[in-house]
Amino acid sequence: MIMEERDIVIIGGGPAGYSAAIRASQLGGKVTLIEQDTLGGTCINRGCIPTRTLVRAVELLDMGSKAKDYGITYTDMGIDFTKVNARKDTIVKILVTSVKQVLNGKGVEIIEGKAKLISPSQIELQLKDGMKKELTARRIILATGSRCKKLSFPGGGTNILNTTQALGLTEIPRSILIAGGGFIGAAFATIFSKLGATVSIVEESSRILQQIDKEIVAILEKEFKANNIQIFTKAHIRSIESGINDDRSVLVDINGETVANSAQYVLLAEAREANIDGLDLDKVGIKLNNMMGIVVNKQMETNVPGILAAGDVTMEHMSTPVAYIEGITAAENAMGRNSEIDYTAIPYGTYTVPEISSVGITEEEAVTQGNQIRVGRFPFAGNGLAAILGQRTGMVKIITDRERGKILGVHIIGPNANDLIAEAGLAMKLNITSEDIRTTFHAHPSLSEALWETTKIIN
Repeated sequence: MIMEERDIVIIGGGPAGYSAAIRASQLGGKVTLIEQDTLGGTCINRGCIPTRTLVRAVELLDMGSKAKDYGITYTDMGIDFTKVNARKDTIVKILVTSVKQVLNGKGVEIIEGKAKLISPSQIELQLKDGMKKELTARRIILATGSRCKKLSFPGGGTNILNTTQALGLTEIPRSILIAGGGFIGAAFATIFSKLGATVSIVEESSRILQQIDKEIVAILEKEFKANNIQIFTKAHIRSIESGINDDRSVLVDINGETVANSAQYVLLAEAREANIDGLDLDKVGIKLNNMMGIVVNKQMETNVPGILAAGDVTMEHMSTPVAYIEGITAAENAMGRNSEIDYTAIPYGTYTVPEISSVGITEEEAVTQGNQIRVGRFPFAGNGLAAILGQRTGMVKIITDRERGKILGVHIIGPNANDLIAEAGLAMKLNITSEDIRTTFHAHPSLSEALWETTKIIN
């Protein structure tokens, strides 16, 4: 068996893995990245990117229907779902190629194969051609991500989808029931309802999007209802059976009462688990948390010296922005630096129409924690560019400490919310106050003025 030496070996080529590889290479490391599937991980191939591409398609559909308000008439409006999917697949390929080019440009060795740990410094690699080799490394970074969790229901059967399968549909569903009203479920509800499917959401909690401010979610719920999306809260699926005309018959428990529903497809939107099968973590004694993710400290170090982990494989902060920074932090520590991750100001984005983004705590959380607060709100209905764009639904909400003006949270629903949140996140990271934002020039007309306006009318 071939034995080769490296400075850093990274297992997994998603956001955490490729970010770690690039950073370790920048710091002078001899880096090998091992990926058993496709570079880019879940985010690029089966998550954020293809999902957001489909949301863009339905946004364009909305824009086309509003064009007449601007004196523009389209004579041939329609949906070619084959071309919608082709565009999605093209964007995925472009970004996978881009990641590969960047890694190659940094001198990172990319190996296609499946890895497992032999010791804290040794990896056995099963190559795609069947050959095996062993690598030794000064440091190993585990960045194998997460996957859709396999769930079963009494009855079961066909047409029960995970998110990867939902992204692979070649026809628009007649109807779909989505189990899970979090970020992922809300995005798919938007996509399929805008494409013409009958959509319902089953959420176990008291409301959808639990991490988002109630006032913001109420606006989205109103939009969902206008698009005939049914929302069942405090509810869970009891069983899935065969129904009429290839539909699934779904029994839903809502507050202890069983209600019959039917849908062509059932989408299990939220459940995920760490990709740790076959890594032989127990062989080297790596500890797992109660979510079966790898335990790490703020340096992204595991309990085993020489082995670090980053991204979804920890099952702690399941988001691409966090994976990027965790990967970079892990690489810096693997290369001998003393870096510590700061989880302040993580942005949470929801790819709905209208879009939602949030950073910091909600008003309810601020009050529960005993803060004396001030709250500012500004509707996009009063924003000049939102009026120009014809996207006046939504608002920006800011929550600050009453005494100092420290920003505790910002919540946005409306056009380009996920772009606008960056200013709020940076402000929180740097301890900038609402007064600092109020006295900062903002381009006009721009959507960013909506955040500025909240600081002018805060009370």
